[in-house]
Amino acid sequence: MPWPDDSLDSVPTQSFDDVVRLAAGLCGAAHAVICLQAGERLQAHASYSAAGTAGALAPDVCADAVVTDELLIVPDLLDDPEQLHRSLLARSAGTRFYAAVSLRSADGTVLGVLCVLDPAPRRDGLTSEQQDCLRSLARQTVTLLELRSEARVHRAQRILHERILDSAMDYAIIAMDHGGRITRWNGGAERILGWREAEVLGEPTHLIFTPEDRAAGRPETEMQLALARGSAPDERWHMRKDGDRFWASGELMPLKDENGTVQGFLKILRDRTQQRANESALRQAQEQLRLAVEATHIGIFDLDLVTGELAWDARVRALFGLPPDMPVSYDTFLAGLHPDDRGWVDATVRSALAPGGSGHVEIAYRTIGIEDGVERWLAATGQAILQDGRKTRFIGTVRDITEGRLAEQAIRETEERYRLAARATNDAIWDWNLASDHIRWNEAVQTLFGYAADEVGPSGSWWKSHIHPEDRERVKASIHAVIDGGTEHWTDEYRFLRADGAYAYILDRGYVLRDGSGRAVRMIGAMLDISARKRAEEHQRLLTGELQHRVKNTLALVQAIASQTLRGATNPEGARDALAARLISLGRAHDILTQASWTEAPIPDVVEGALCPHRPAGTSRIRTGGPNVLLAAKPALSLALALHELATNAAKYGALSNATGVVSVRWYVVHADDAPRFCLNWSELGGPTVSGPPVRRGFGSRLIERSFAAEVGGEVEMTYAPTGFTCRLEVPLASMQE
Repeated sequence: MPWPDDSLDSVPTQSFDDVVRLAAGLCGAAHAVICLQAGERLQAHASYSAAGTAGALAPDVCADAVVTDELLIVPDLLDDPEQLHRSLLARSAGTRFYAAVSLRSADGTVLGVLCVLDPAPRRDGLTSEQQDCLRSLARQTVTLLELRSEARVHRAQRILHERILDSAMDYAIIAMDHGGRITRWNGGAERILGWREAEVLGEPTHLIFTPEDRAAGRPETEMQLALARGSAPDERWHMRKDGDRFWASGELMPLKDENGTVQGFLKILRDRTQQRANESALRQAQEQLRLAVEATHIGIFDLDLVTGELAWDARVRALFGLPPDMPVSYDTFLAGLHPDDRGWVDATVRSALAPGGSGHVEIAYRTIGIEDGVERWLAATGQAILQDGRKTRFIGTVRDITEGRLAEQAIRETEERYRLAARATNDAIWDWNLASDHIRWNEAVQTLFGYAADEVGPSGSWWKSHIHPEDRERVKASIHAVIDGGTEHWTDEYRFLRADGAYAYILDRGYVLRDGSGRAVRMIGAMLDISARKRAEEHQRLLTGELQHRVKNTLALVQAIASQTLRGATNPEGARDALAARLISLGRAHDILTQASWTEAPIPDVVEGALCPHRPAGTSRIRTGGPNVLLAAKPALSLALALHELATNAAKYGALSNATGVVSVRWYVVHADDAPRFCLNWSELGGPTVSGPPVRRGFGSRLIERSFAAEVGGEVEMTYAPTGFTCRLEVPLASMQE
């Protein structure tokens, strides 16, 4: 036969052979053939030739077959001119008789033709019974062809389904009969479970269940659930051929025919071991992230740059003063920013997210709680996520740094106050790191001691080296006694070297800072310049000594004046008056020296103070004059007492004892040789005629000579001329001023 038998066809080729054999037998013909459409041509599909028949059908016997709507009967092909062109049929089988009926499907499609041929012509053609039989065989042939076509379609669909099942390598697809025995096992099942299909066909599906599930009757339970509910989904551990367990999600479904009769079960499994591990790892990572976020008090934001949707977690909402369920948007974010920060924060974010922008933001800004009104400081870090080179998301964290910012602000304010206080004070403030021996000084150390900035050493060694050598060891011992001991406060006074080489007196106070173990780590203190106070104390000490000395001298002088006055007195009244006058003169001299702090007194004031009680009112009988020479205290007292005695004598016996006499007091400085000398001349004129020196020298003469000759080291020359008494006092100028 020229055509192969198709083993997959549900209609065997023998059926078509039977048709042509029956057609030939019923019509009494030598040959019968079924020709089917093959494209534009007809092709023989089955043929029959009776035994002993001369001639054979050529393979292309149907090429010229006629397809008519009705049964075609040609009694003798040689007598029918219209059928001469079918000479091929005649030549191929040596036939004269020809009858054919078309093979048409229900929709009128011509599938081919069924022909009978015979070598002998038939003038009577076919009987009516033969014609009906031939038409019936034609209809049976069409039915066989349609059945074969449907079978081929079904076969193609089955092959497609099997290929689909076998290509589903990620799924184990297992078919079972009513009892759960395996009837189909796809490639995915072989890959996932490890058994080949031939190994498991006919085996119960229990082999893929764990021992505990088999013991619990899980396979039977699934089949019951599938029958009751239409499906039995689950996720559980299953077994591979090598004994390993794997986590699978699966579903068991009943297989039903078109009448709804259950034919078996179908189980679909998918290995989710890795997915389960990934999900477990993801949950663990999410839990770790959640714990980390809670522990670090961090909030998370997520801005979808495509849709513009903004997501905040509860902490970010709280930091913006919003409840946990409040919807948010980018406008909400802007509304929550401090007005002073809103503009630059918005510009920074938009610049980072713009095409070509860095995509990264790390900033700190202030917020004003939208509902609670609380001002907070936040630190935000965000990173854009790229997809196909385009920024699609912006994810980051927000952290509350309010406490830190306030602490920083407090520190800045404290430092500013310290800096201003350090600038305002004249004390040299120091901060000594005892471990590194490093000292930080304020600017006052420069102004206080005259050093340039680069001359001030930043170490304890520099400070110690500038302490006066006589004080250094004592100060070092005292400060280290505090550092090494248990006290915190240290105070000491010492001399500190200035930049000009002089030493300043310093009052230094320090406070020791200790660590948890009590070890001294820092020491902070201030150096106060007490040089002025020290000078005042020294001056006070000198004044006290001088006062003590002068009181003693004054009392001695008063004692001498009183003794001499009383010794030469002729009556108590005279002694009293003389003593009182001399003490008054001494008092005036003291007043003048007191005004000059007992340092020096101008000679005009000393002269005027001594002579004013003897100067008559409205007259100029006492004439004084000379340069302004400053006298030391002791010479000033001596001169004052001497002038008082001279004026008293003049009033009693000399120029001031009448109404016309005058006294001239002149002093000057003679610059002779190398040592200048002080000279004072007392001259009386117009008084009573002086008869000569007195017979007995009085207290006044002795006091003058004693004051200048003994105490001052000067010379006294008294002259008793008839025209008037004169006295010349001459003494080295230095003696009058020391």
